[in-house]
Amino acid sequence: MSPDQVQTLLGAPEAEAHAPGSQCSYYTVLKDFWSRTPWTMTNRYVVCYDDGKVKTFGRTAAAASG
Repeated sequence: MSPDQVQTLLGAPEAEAHAPGSQCSYYTVLKDFWSRTPWTMTNRYVVCYDDGKVKTFGRTAAAASG
């Protein structure tokens, strides 16, 4: 998939990181009702592209909040 196709599904990314020939986009997705707990309402995902096509994707490590 291209970045435009991913954005059609997930919307605009919250943040992006760029390197020559590659890009990573970060998204926060609201969890469905059955898989959430009061302190974890969202999951953070990253999609990385190489030469304009998805190379890797998945959940990012959760950051501790204080």
